[in-house]
Amino acid sequence: MGVIRPRMPLAKQEETEMRSSKPVLAVLTLLLTGLTVPCPAVAEDGAAAEARWEDIRSALFKGKTLIDGSDVLELQAPARAVEAALVPVGVHVKFPQTAERYVTSLSLVIDENPAPLAAVFHFTPDSGQADIETRLRVNDYTYIHAVAETNDGKTYVVRTYVKAAGGCSAPMSKNAEAEAGHLGEMRFQQIGAFQPDVPNRAQVMIRHPNNSGMQMDQITRLYLPAHYVQSIAVTLDGKPVLAIDADISLSEDPHFRFFYLPHGPATLKISARDNLDQTFSGSWAVGPAGR
Repeated sequence: MGVIRPRMPLAKQEETEMRSSKPVLAVLTLLLTGLTVPCPAVAEDGAAAEARWEDIRSALFKGKTLIDGSDVLELQAPARAVEAALVPVGVHVKFPQTAERYVTSLSLVIDENPAPLAAVFHFTPDSGQADIETRLRVNDYTYIHAVAETNDGKTYVVRTYVKAAGGCSAPMSKNAEAEAGHLGEMRFQQIGAFQPDVPNRAQVMIRHPNNSGMQMDQITRLYLPAHYVQSIAVTLDGKPVLAIDADISLSEDPHFRFFYLPHGPATLKISARDNLDQTFSGSWAVGPAGR
């Protein structure tokens, strides 16, 4: 992906292995290079936090008027994270997706992370409901913002404060060599009974280290190269349901809960690509039990 991470020098091995292409998220990360970060686990005062958000907002949502989204969005995250590398975050949209009014994109921003823009979720009316649950790396005490854009051109924002530290540099929880043989494997789960013509909830997990480039090999004392899932696409019988542009702040083994709107038995397919241009995919028949 070619991301040069602000505020964190890269090891020589990472500099040679990173890709030279610069997709959208990487460019936006570079725009934030001049921002400063306090020491981990030290909460900023209110004025500094607001100034930082203003810098991020100007870089990521330039020219857009952000409206208080309290009546539109509900952002859920723990006030104090149990595990900074696996912080559960959920966004609920308070109105149903219809062809007349729907969320086109939802951005998750972790203000104090080295790369603040964690992911952008792109929806269509076939998403059924623009709700998302995932797990994030959180590097410091920080506000997390959820920013939703709707098809009528409006942009809404909500935020919550999370106390966590060190999530971006937390080492893998599994043996890297053992996991290499399972890279890209996907697990899909239908949550609840399948029902046609209403939003169905599902869950997918992709086995991937999602290294941020900030973890250190405890034996060599060198930084592990960044290796993370960069994009995900969900389709239902070939029609787009959900697309995700991701960066280093997603957790190890990226995990998502989302909705899709079936009109009968169908094939749901998930495709993913990481920053090393490795691709992975899986497909599942969805329909009534016993189909």
